[in-house]
Amino acid sequence: MSTPRRFLTILLLLSFSLSSCGSPSVPEPASMTPASPQPLPSPAFETGIYPNLFKDYLGKSDEEIQAKIDSAFNQLFYGDDSTERVYYPVGADMAYISDIANEDVRSEGMSYGMMIAVQLNKKEEFDRLWKWAKTYMYQTDGGYKGYFAWHCKMDGTQLDANPASDGEIWFITALFFADARWGSSNGIYNYRAEAQAILDTALHTEGRGELATDLFDPETKQVVFVPQLGRNSQFTDPSYHMPHYYELWARWADKDNDFWAEAAQVSRDYLKTAVHPQTGLAPNYSEFNGSPVSDRYNGSFRYDAFRVGANVGVDYVWFAPGEWHREQSNRLLSFFASQGMDEYKAEYLLDGTPDAGHRSTGLMATNAVAALAADRVIGEPFVQALWDLDVPRGQYRYYDGLLMMLALLQVSGNFRIYEPGTAPAGQIFPTPKPEVTGKFAPPTGRALLLVGQDVESVDAYFNATVTAPGGVAANLDLQLNGMDELNDLAGKYPNSALSVRVDWNDTLTDVQVDTLLDALTSYNRPVFLHLRHGPDDASDAYVSAWKKVGERKQAKGSTNVALVWESASCEEINFAEFYPGDEVVNWIGVNYECADAFIQQFARERLKPVMITASPQEGWEEWFAPFLQFVTDNNDVVRAVIYINDVQMNEEILKRWKDETKSSFWLKASPKLFSELGFVK
Repeated sequence: MSTPRRFLTILLLLSFSLSSCGSPSVPEPASMTPASPQPLPSPAFETGIYPNLFKDYLGKSDEEIQAKIDSAFNQLFYGDDSTERVYYPVGADMAYISDIANEDVRSEGMSYGMMIAVQLNKKEEFDRLWKWAKTYMYQTDGGYKGYFAWHCKMDGTQLDANPASDGEIWFITALFFADARWGSSNGIYNYRAEAQAILDTALHTEGRGELATDLFDPETKQVVFVPQLGRNSQFTDPSYHMPHYYELWARWADKDNDFWAEAAQVSRDYLKTAVHPQTGLAPNYSEFNGSPVSDRYNGSFRYDAFRVGANVGVDYVWFAPGEWHREQSNRLLSFFASQGMDEYKAEYLLDGTPDAGHRSTGLMATNAVAALAADRVIGEPFVQALWDLDVPRGQYRYYDGLLMMLALLQVSGNFRIYEPGTAPAGQIFPTPKPEVTGKFAPPTGRALLLVGQDVESVDAYFNATVTAPGGVAANLDLQLNGMDELNDLAGKYPNSALSVRVDWNDTLTDVQVDTLLDALTSYNRPVFLHLRHGPDDASDAYVSAWKKVGERKQAKGSTNVALVWESASCEEINFAEFYPGDEVVNWIGVNYECADAFIQQFARERLKPVMITASPQEGWEEWFAPFLQFVTDNNDVVRAVIYINDVQMNEEILKRWKDETKSSFWLKASPKLFSELGFVK
């Protein structure tokens, strides 16, 4: 829907207004020699040929271009959790794209992520994003039934139920392309049927919620800002006008084909009225007649409007609908060039008056896409600027980063039309196989590093490594002996999870369980509660007592507590007899000494994350290196390690340990750790 910076405070708007008083006059756009008429390019829809401006203008090799694209994708999807990535896997088969600055998930970003995945032939990432969207964003009932909530918390809780039109538009088109690339399967992976279902909701009231309207205004056939009863469905957003997508729907939809064809032409005609005749700037929002909305902020060129230039460029490549696209792209890019290629700002009044002091990677990226429709002499500097950009990091990497990723594909000729029905006959790609998941479990490729098992040991570790671990571990009994030590650890390490091991007997009372859970719930952070058995315990009584803990935890709503089923012995016993069931077990715990056999024979079958407790021995090559290798080799199930710090590392081992554990594989203490583990305070 909107970007993080769409809704600025009144104070900030006032500061922009005051800062402009007495400023120099706005530079005139660079004079633009009227372009001589030239033949329109052959549409890529017909030829399958997509221009590659990095190659044609800058002389970059195919290898250089692919490396650039791969690097951007890997950073945004699999880079550092806190500074680089926006794609976060969840459990066995889901993932979300996060708007980092606003700490939410938007249909805009989810649909962009799906489009990026399908263009790059990344089926697993596509399916994960789509399942998350269908699980948490899709409205199965209520006032917006059939649409997608425009933003949610990262745990899937909906923040606003109403949809944003651009999310639906990108979802539909990405799903059509997925059907073409991979073929459709069953359920939500019947991509073509899912695309058609959204199209049906967009134009038909049957089965739709009572608060929703058509996605397109029935009278003007223009996309509405929000398909919601009231004012929000009575104006539009120029960046939501994507006639190149509507053209495809007109060809591929099961019904309403004439409407979609007309909507494509209406959008092309509308855009001519919405952009400023001298600067080429579009407003964030406009009335259906093209005039900007009266709101000064959204009636000006802001973050939504960045995308208009890119949409015009892609429409020109795909369908070559007319000369206006070239004229508009020349006009827009000439204006920005007049401001200075290294100086133009992120926000303007439509007449070209700067209205912000900062720049934006997202705008630089979309301007390069506009160059697809511009004359080379005007467009080439913008293509070079995109090539020279670094992929954004930090707080605002979401919007800028996704626009840049899309731009790299679009400008390189890798943003293509994939026609449904063209996948090899009978070809069905499997959905991602089930993956190990669990409460507070890191995703594949990460492991939580905990240290124990008393204050003295944890403090010694911190003093040696100068790094707070991802969790601290201590022991309790049912009389809560050890609480002082646990409180001390919790206070010293506020950004670390807690691991609590409790030795107990089989005759467990509700009072004992409630007292323990109340104490652990009070910490308001992830707590791993280990309840272990020994070889002499009676299995029936043990399982019954274990289930009691699970029942009391659920009844009391102790949502910050994850239950770890653990064997206190490596002796061969029938583990299954002591296992209380998947419905109550969140994690499986095991000592490193018997971890290999235990994982092979028991843990993998249950798709539960494993937490290994390890007491080090002397020697890097003898113990430390094999241990670290074992954890990474078995990361499909091993998602946490409790390192018992009872052996003082010598200088060489300490250095190597610090080098090994500083990688992003290991989750350590940070202000964002708890949210990364899926804990919401």
